Amino acid sequence: MMRDTRVRRLPMALSAVVALALAVIPLPAAVDAFRPDFLVLVVFYWSIESPRAGGLALAFVAGLALDVVRGVVLGQHALALTLMAAWATHLRLRLRVFSVLSQSLTIFALLTGYQFVLFWIDGATGNPVTTFSRWLAPVIGALIWPLIAGALSRSHAR
Repeated sequence: MMRDTRVRRLPMALSAVVALALAVIPLPAAVDAFRPDFLVLVVFYWSIESPRAGGLALAFVAGLALDVVRGVVLGQHALALTLMAAWATHLRLRLRVFSVLSQSLTIFALLTGYQFVLFWIDGATGNPVTTFSRWLAPVIGALIWPLIAGALSRSHAR
């Protein structure tokens, strides 16, 4: 039983590390505005697919890692990601039977909620509220959700 848990968590940890690396890689300013939230998408996938192995713990740790990497208020991404991962975990049984389009729309709602919590925390702490490009991430994330889910499901099946 212990071995099965470790085996299930290995693809989860590796995909989270790769997604964090994709969030950190410097890009030109024109392309950076279109960067999706890879780590958030990975956390949503694992919250839907295997909530007991990762779920909220993965969301909190990944959020803290994003806070440290981006140099924002400690706990900002952790709070937003944990709230949205809890919502994804709640919807997981429905999401697994949805069509790809319905899944993408639901992921769009989750990503928009994530950005809204970050927007609210930025306003409450007096940090500068970013431009319109912040709201492009949910759209792009919803568009690439089928690719991310397909790639992670193949790695999870192995």
